[in-house]
Amino acid sequence: MTSDNRDMSSHTPDDLLPALRRLGFTDHEARAYLALTQDHPATAYTVAKRAALPRANTYTVLRSLEQKGAIEAVSESPVRYTPRAPEDFFSGIAHQTALLCDEVALQVAALSVPSPDTFMWYCEGVEAVRKKVDELIDQAAQRVWIKSPRYLIEPHLERLRAACERGVQVLIVAFGTAVEELEVHARMKVLPHEGHSEMFRGPNTEMFTMTTDVSGMVIANHPAGQPSTASYARNRSIVHVVQTLLLHEFLLVEIYAKLGDQLDEAFGPGLSKLRRKYQPPHMRGTAR
Repeated sequence: MTSDNRDMSSHTPDDLLPALRRLGFTDHEARAYLALTQDHPATAYTVAKRAALPRANTYTVLRSLEQKGAIEAVSESPVRYTPRAPEDFFSGIAHQTALLCDEVALQVAALSVPSPDTFMWYCEGVEAVRKKVDELIDQAAQRVWIKSPRYLIEPHLERLRAACERGVQVLIVAFGTAVEELEVHARMKVLPHEGHSEMFRGPNTEMFTMTTDVSGMVIANHPAGQPSTASYARNRSIVHVVQTLLLHEFLLVEIYAKLGDQLDEAFGPGLSKLRRKYQPPHMRGTAR
């Protein structure tokens, strides 16, 4: 005999009462059922006596158990009852409960649709991050804005080309060499960062920032030697903030194209003097 069997054999009928109640039995039903399992077939009188139930109530309780499929009548005059095989009965309960739970879960899910404006999501791993970026590009209907080093844009070029084919405008500020080669469609415009697209040490050499329409944004980080991560959202306030930052990048490119020499003379190369004026210490010397 296994230890499990010894543990089970040490249980008394009263130990099973809470479990039966959790399975939908009333207290009287649970007591009558356990009494019948110990001595059957049995009449209502015998069950009432063993379970210490009022005899008048026992008839109603046994009929209820019969309707549940827990017991069945096996004789008449007097009626005697016997429990159905416990394995069959409780397996049936488990099956029906699982089906009911599945059905209720689907119905509740249909009723409970959270607002996408509520959440900021997170994913980790280069494949998961790229998949999320591709998903947002695929869902874009009007525009895709990106700021990123060239090497982080290249894995998404075909997705961006397909977006252009369906009428989406793609605007990119890129770091790196020969960034104009990223411009693979007439609806795509690639702007070199601050007019020269130079890469500087710091977070921007590892970051991919994108907004789609007015409803999606993702900021991905691909640090060397560490897992890639991304935060993404459909919260319109967050999207607006990131989109505004990208807009300022586009404006700065255009301003530098016209007034770059004057700006460098007044504020230092790459607005370095102006940046030092406002950047906190931890940001100094990093990418812009």
